[in-house]
Amino acid sequence: MDFATDRQALEDFLLNFLAVEQDGAGKTVTRPKYMAMLQEIANRQRATLEVELDDLEGYSKDAELVAHVERNTQQYLSLLAEAADNIMPQPTEENLPEDVFDVMLDQRRRAQEMTRSQMEVEGRTESSPNFALPPSLLRRYEALIKPRSKAARRKMREISADCIGALVTFKGIVTQVSDVRPLLTVATYLDDQTGFEIYQEVTGKSFNPLLEAPEEVKKMNGGKSELFMQVRGSKFVKYQECKIQESPDEVPQGSTPRTLMVHLRGSLTRSLKAGDSVTLSGIFLPEPYTGQRAMLRATLLTATYMEVMTVKQNKQSYQEMSLSEEQRAAIEAMTEEGDIYSRLANSIAPEIYGHEDVKKALLLAMVGGVSKVLPDGMKLRGDIHACLMGDPGVAKSQLLRYVAHISPRAVYTTGKGSSGVGLTAAVMKDPTTNEMVLEGGALVMADKGICCIDEFDKMEEGDRTAIHEVMEQQTVSIAKAGITTTLNTRTTVLAAANPAFGRYDVRRRPAENINLPAALLSRFDILWLILDRPSMEQDLSLAQHVLTVHREGRAPPPQGAAPLPPEMLRAYIAAAKQYEPYVPDSLTDYVAAVYAEMRAEEAASDVPHSYTTARTLLSILRLSQSLARLRFADSVEQSDVDEALRLMKMSKASLYEDAAAERAVDPISQIFSRIRQHAERTKRDGYSWADLLDFLGTSFKPEQIRQCLVDYASINVWQLQGADSEAPSIVLAAA
Repeated sequence: MDFATDRQALEDFLLNFLAVEQDGAGKTVTRPKYMAMLQEIANRQRATLEVELDDLEGYSKDAELVAHVERNTQQYLSLLAEAADNIMPQPTEENLPEDVFDVMLDQRRRAQEMTRSQMEVEGRTESSPNFALPPSLLRRYEALIKPRSKAARRKMREISADCIGALVTFKGIVTQVSDVRPLLTVATYLDDQTGFEIYQEVTGKSFNPLLEAPEEVKKMNGGKSELFMQVRGSKFVKYQECKIQESPDEVPQGSTPRTLMVHLRGSLTRSLKAGDSVTLSGIFLPEPYTGQRAMLRATLLTATYMEVMTVKQNKQSYQEMSLSEEQRAAIEAMTEEGDIYSRLANSIAPEIYGHEDVKKALLLAMVGGVSKVLPDGMKLRGDIHACLMGDPGVAKSQLLRYVAHISPRAVYTTGKGSSGVGLTAAVMKDPTTNEMVLEGGALVMADKGICCIDEFDKMEEGDRTAIHEVMEQQTVSIAKAGITTTLNTRTTVLAAANPAFGRYDVRRRPAENINLPAALLSRFDILWLILDRPSMEQDLSLAQHVLTVHREGRAPPPQGAAPLPPEMLRAYIAAAKQYEPYVPDSLTDYVAAVYAEMRAEEAASDVPHSYTTARTLLSILRLSQSLARLRFADSVEQSDVDEALRLMKMSKASLYEDAAAERAVDPISQIFSRIRQHAERTKRDGYSWADLLDFLGTSFKPEQIRQCLVDYASINVWQLQGADSEAPSIVLAAA
């Protein structure tokens, strides 16, 4: 690399590059883009010089120049700043106010002139670099480099020692952000004998202060001088540290997510907060060390941090996706075929047999509704929360795993493996400053994404309480170790849980089986029960499906359209999320009447089937908006509302009607349950026939009571006395 030639090329680029723009009248004009920036810097209207490598690539005749900048960014950043200093125009603004910087700069230049004059008189030359004014001390701006738009983005695991000093672009999730602090970049010392200022450039967070004056100063005062650091004469910049964690979709299965420490300087500070999904471009550098073993540690060290140049905020993970022309054409073709709703749902985990309506509910949860912010600041969430509850072995976890795989930003966790701190935020000690800082948990990292929580019923009650605020307000309020703040958790919660007794007991009331508080249940838009019922026809079909998957390694070909691959399903959802459908006035009365009818049915029921609240009404609207998004529509239609109501009724039907029918055809089990509950309450160890008729005869027939006694006596639950008589009695077992 010829640095002098490349610096001259950079000067030519800054001087002569013309950008094509449109003026206020809509006419196409050209203007010197970077000279205009430098003029604004000279006029103190701008503090950053941001150079785009796309511009340099299109302008430069040297094909290797951009490659040099990308491979040795630290050095070429200095060359770029030097080139800008050489061609910096004079200010065009008149009467610019004089500030402290101007006064100190004028004094330092005078002192430099006097020092050179004195050395020339004494016949000595200035040989120490500490005498010269550092260029960074004279600049009022910072130079930044923006990577090429077609530059390859690396995964965090691909950033290794071969990237040291190079410009690297990667994405991740912010888990920890420190406070903004001053960082020393140029240390200024004052010699107490001669009054000379001596400068030391600092490239890292730590440095060894100068203990001795340069040889030229020692010769002038006999070696008796002592250096004193001048804080007001030194240069400091704003500085912030952030910890970036690897994106969940880039973490290999079974691996621990990696983290990278990122340094933000100047204008980039305060641009990140915990939970943000970001794409960063910066210079990968080794962590500087000082001390006796500095050289050894620097040799063995792997680079551990980045000086960030640019930050791109990923507001929406799905919206961040750029669809290719082939994907757009395929989406248009699918919409013309019709019945895209069922095809998309069947594309979710096609290896799992059945569960058509459950997959439709999960599809709507991935698409979501429209979030709104009212004029008074109140927020209405658009995320759709769903809970799958059912017997073991019905593929609840597999469905959640597939959803986490499809979503570009998803966090998968389990109830026993998660604590309240792990879900919300942990208080950590910053190793640099020993200050207490917050590190975001799973829900914070899943902001604008999906948080899948398996084994939801196994969570501790205190940990599960942390989800209440997340599901409705979509924030996490933290008050720990003197830190009081609120973090965003705009995430969709998908939960999977087993019933209270391992399997769903149809002889018990739904509230006894679910065993979750009403305050939590009302926050789920869809609560779906998946029962494992023996059925000859269904079991044969399921077994054939499973055997085909194991034999061929894929789902059997469907009768209709083939399921979409994960990439296409992800692309369609990304396209659907671009729409924000609204509910027209014509549907207002219809939706209100439906909600009032649901409340009336619940009030008339002896055993309420659900907790229907105003949140249920919002759930209907969110599901309807999600269905409208799948149609690429800007407004909700009555068919969307009807399908949302059908899904909600199907979830309730699977939860209650089948269980009620099972209880109605099994009076023997109900009699046993009544006897057991009565015995536990009264502490009795035996019942006569008269006692049984006394509290069971009004609900059951004597033949049914007698049959229950015989059936349970045959399996030694109790002992039956007088089985052949008309009035038998029982003696309960000790257990």
